[in-house]
Amino acid sequence: MAAVQEAPDSTTSPAPIPWRRVRGLLRPLRRGIAAMVGLTVVGVLIGLIPPIALGLLVDALVEHNDRPEAMMLAGLITLAIILEAAAYVASDAMYARNASRLYRNVRVEMFAGALRRSGDGGDTAGLASRFISDAETIEQVTMSLIDSGTMLVVEFASALIAVALLQPGAIVVTIPALAAIWIVTRRTQEPAAFAGQRRQEELEAMTGSITRELDRGDDPEAPGRVRAALERVMAAEIRLGWLRALNLQGSGGLAKLGPIAVVIVSAFLGTQQIGALLSLYLLAQRAFWGFDGLVDLSLSMQSVRGGVARCFELIDAPGGKTLAWAN
Repeated sequence: MAAVQEAPDSTTSPAPIPWRRVRGLLRPLRRGIAAMVGLTVVGVLIGLIPPIALGLLVDALVEHNDRPEAMMLAGLITLAIILEAAAYVASDAMYARNASRLYRNVRVEMFAGALRRSGDGGDTAGLASRFISDAETIEQVTMSLIDSGTMLVVEFASALIAVALLQPGAIVVTIPALAAIWIVTRRTQEPAAFAGQRRQEELEAMTGSITRELDRGDDPEAPGRVRAALERVMAAEIRLGWLRALNLQGSGGLAKLGPIAVVIVSAFLGTQQIGALLSLYLLAQRAFWGFDGLVDLSLSMQSVRGGVARCFELIDAPGGKTLAWAN
């Protein structure tokens, strides 16, 4: 009777992401990436127009009963929304093109590494799944990081500057709230990264267990061994889910509180116009959501370190065999 497979031993944190090698994967895509980033920045900056114009529109109607000005502002808001959407559509299209080319290049290199490993008699169990799961982690630390990071940084910085220009005193509550979001999230990032690696290892152990049991044929002990592997996967997924929820919802709750605090402080400091308070709320919302998104993006980088390390481990498999079409 075969022994029950032990759970993988994950006693160390995932290796740091090799950013120099990651940048090397992006060199063939630099023109497409530049176009994608430029369209994203344009879309974010155009997105500042609706919250500011909406505040002016409300003041024009409530404070001055100026309907022609209100209609002009409504048209400006509509045009800005259309242009913003068009910029994001074009950016997403460039993202899809760049990501598909990246996937192709990475998977070709992974396949070359898998061939070298198989030629040297190395273990190839579970390698096929890595062409999906681990390749996706490479996409997350490259295209997703660039696209989402650019959008969130520009959204956060531009909205924060706009809030400071409309009501400088609002920064008094904005900075502490942003610091609280960062502290709450950072405390759970490393455990989440460890849990993400453990889940991936359990998934690979599960696929290996299923493959071995199917190769053995009819064995009355097989269901018990497979069930044990499935139980370990379930436990790893539950732990990862709790840590992600604590991280995301903790920072998300503070991000919802921030814009409300900005409006309250602005009202106490003398901002009496309804439209101005509305614009401050919407702009502060963009700033806090942008910062919260950056924190969440930092968490996602921690969570994929294990997959990135395994991907480069396969690419760097020793041997002399190369593929002529790898580039």
